[in-house]
Amino acid sequence: MLRPFVSTVALLLLLTTARAQPVTVRLVEGSDPRTGRLEVYYDGVWGTVCNDYFTNAAARVVCYMLGYGRTGRYMGYHYGGGDGTIWLDNVQCSGLETNIADCPRSSWGKNKCSHYEDVSVSCIPDSAEAVALVGGGNPRVGRLEVFHGTEWGTVCDDGFTDAAARVVCYSLGFGYVGRKVDIDRYGVGDGLIWLNNVVCKGTEQYIGECSLGGWRPHNCSHQQDVAVSCTNSTSVTPVRLVGGSRSTGRLEVLHDGVWGTVCRDFFAPAAATVVCSMLGFGSGTTISNHHYTTSHGPIWLDNVRCNGTETDIAECSHGGWGVHDCQHHEAVAVSCAPTKVEVRLNGGRDPREGRLEVLHDGAWRSVCGAGFNHVAATVVCNMLGFGHVGRPTRNNYGDGPGPLLQSVQCNGTEKSIVECADSYHWRVGSCSHGEEQAVSCLTDNAVALFGSGHPRKGRLEVYHNGTWGTVCDDYFKFAAARVVCNALGFGYIGGKKSAINYGLGTDKIWLDSVRCEGTESHISECSHGGWGDHNCGHDEDIAVVCFGNWSESSSYSYDDDHFDAIFFGTFFPGCFLFTIFIVIYHLIGRRRRIQAAGGRVQIRDNVHVRTARDTAPTASPSEQLALDVVVPPPRYDQVALPPRYDQIEPPPRYESSPCNQAQPMY
Repeated sequence: MLRPFVSTVALLLLLTTARAQPVTVRLVEGSDPRTGRLEVYYDGVWGTVCNDYFTNAAARVVCYMLGYGRTGRYMGYHYGGGDGTIWLDNVQCSGLETNIADCPRSSWGKNKCSHYEDVSVSCIPDSAEAVALVGGGNPRVGRLEVFHGTEWGTVCDDGFTDAAARVVCYSLGFGYVGRKVDIDRYGVGDGLIWLNNVVCKGTEQYIGECSLGGWRPHNCSHQQDVAVSCTNSTSVTPVRLVGGSRSTGRLEVLHDGVWGTVCRDFFAPAAATVVCSMLGFGSGTTISNHHYTTSHGPIWLDNVRCNGTETDIAECSHGGWGVHDCQHHEAVAVSCAPTKVEVRLNGGRDPREGRLEVLHDGAWRSVCGAGFNHVAATVVCNMLGFGHVGRPTRNNYGDGPGPLLQSVQCNGTEKSIVECADSYHWRVGSCSHGEEQAVSCLTDNAVALFGSGHPRKGRLEVYHNGTWGTVCDDYFKFAAARVVCNALGFGYIGGKKSAINYGLGTDKIWLDSVRCEGTESHISECSHGGWGDHNCGHDEDIAVVCFGNWSESSSYSYDDDHFDAIFFGTFFPGCFLFTIFIVIYHLIGRRRRIQAAGGRVQIRDNVHVRTARDTAPTASPSEQLALDVVVPPPRYDQVALPPRYDQIEPPPRYESSPCNQAQPMY
C-alpha cells in the first residue's frame, strides 16, 4: 500500500526543487530578439527546454528574465529544434517566478525528449499597436506616446532625430513630414518609458521598424521624453510661459537660440490665443505681469498684432526681431484656458478599450466611476476620433495613476468632457483604486491585428458580442485581407499568412469559410459560416499584413504564403523543367557518341551497345547478358539499317549459342 504513495512523493520531489541557483536564458533563431527557440545556460553549456507541461505562464517567466516584463507566449516548435543538451523538462511555472530555475521541473539534463520537442517563446505582447501625440491639444503635435503591451508609454529622445519624427507622422496618416520639437512645450510624461535609442532612416512605415533599444521599460528620465510636430512648416517659433505654470506666466519666445520676452504694446487677447494654441491650450488672455517680470535677457518682439487665426506668433504683425522701445517691466504675461482636455484608454489589448485617463496639469489621471454615464462614454470616444459610439464598462484593466479625478456626467451634445458639468476644475474624487472608470469604444464586429508589435500586421481577431475571437483560414483569400486592411484605415491593400508567426489564439474562433469579393467595407459583410460556427482549431488561425498594393504585396517579404506561391508555382517547376532538359541533352549526346564510334562503345556501367557493324562474338554468359541491352540507331536516314532477317543468318543467340545451352532462355 505504501508503494504508490512513495512513488507519488518521489515524483513530487523530482518536479519540485529548492530555490535553485538563477540561470541565464536566451531566444535564438528568431528575426526579432523577442522571439525564438528557448535556450538555458547551465554548467557552462547552452541547452534547450522540452515542451512537456510548458505553458504561457512559463513563457512569461522567461520574458521577465529577459527584461520584457510579465508578457509572453509559448510558440510550440515554431523556431525548430536545437542540438546538444536538453537541459529542462516538465517545467511547470505559475508565471510569478523571477527565474525559470525556480519553477517546479525535472532535474537538470533528466528528460525523455528529442529536439523535435524543443520550446519556442515569443515576448511580443499580444496587443494592437498605436502611436499618439499628446499634450498639444492637436493630433499633429505633442509628446510622443506609444501603445504596446496593453499600456501607453513615452519615448526617450536618445538617438531620436527628424527622420524618426517623419516615421511617426507617416504612421499617423500625415505623410513623411514632421520634426522633433522641444518637450517643454507639451510637458513630460509619467509612467512607462517604452523606447530608447530609436534610430530611423526616415523611410520606415512605423516606429517599430526602426533600430530600437528594445521594447521594455527604460531607465532614462521623463525629462528626456521626445515630442513631435507633424506640421508642414519647418519654422514654428518655440514659445513658453515662465514663472507660473504650463498655462500661466511671462511669455518668452526662442530666436537665434536665445529665449527673450515680448513687449505688451498692442498685445491683445487674439495674440494670447495664438500663443495658447501653440502651447496646446484653448483660448488665452493677457494678465498682470506683476509676479512674472524679469530683469535680464533680450526683448525680442514689440507691437505684436494678431487676428487670432495665425498658427505662429511670428506670422502676426510686429516691429521686427529685437526692435522695440520697451523695458523689462513691460513684458507681457499670458494665461491659457485649459479647454483642450485630452483623454486616453489604457490597459486593454486594443487602444479602443481600457481604463479612462485624463491629461490633467501635464500628467495622466484616472477618473472615478461613480456617476459616469453612458453619454459621457460616447463623448470620450468622439474625442478619441471613434465617433459617437462607446459605453462605460467595468474596470478590468488594473489600477490607474492617481490621485483620481471626480467623475463627470454629459448630455451628449458636448465635443469634449470639459464641457460636461463640474469638469472644468477637475476636482480630486473621493473614490479609491479599484473604482476607476473604464470605457469601450469598440463596435460590434470591429477588427484588430494582434501579436506582432506592429499596427499593420498580426493575427486577425474580430470583436463580437463583447468578446475577441479569431478567424479560420478556410477560403480566406487576399480579397478578404484587403477588406480587413481597409476597415483598419489602411485602404484596400494587403495579404494573408498563417498566424503561427504571431501566436495562435486561445479563446473563441468567431468566423470560418470567409469569402469576400474585396469591395466590402467590413469582413462581417462577406459570406461566412455564421458567428461561432466552424470546424477549425487555432492552428488554422489567419493573420493579415497591410502593406503595399496588390502587385507589391504579391511579392512582399512579410508574406510567407506569397513566398510559397512563388517558390512552388514558379521556381520549383522551372528547376524541374531545367533538370529534364539536362537529362534529355545528356541522352542525345550519348546517342551521338555511340553513332560516331561506329561500333562497340564502352559505357560507364560496363553495358556494351551493338550496332550493325558488329560481328556476332562468342561471349561469356556475363557478356551475353550485357549484350541483351540493345540501343537502336538514333535515325534511320543517317545510318544503314542493320542486316537482320533476310540479309544474313541470325546470330547464334537462341538456338546454338553455348551461352544459351548453359543458360536456357524462357
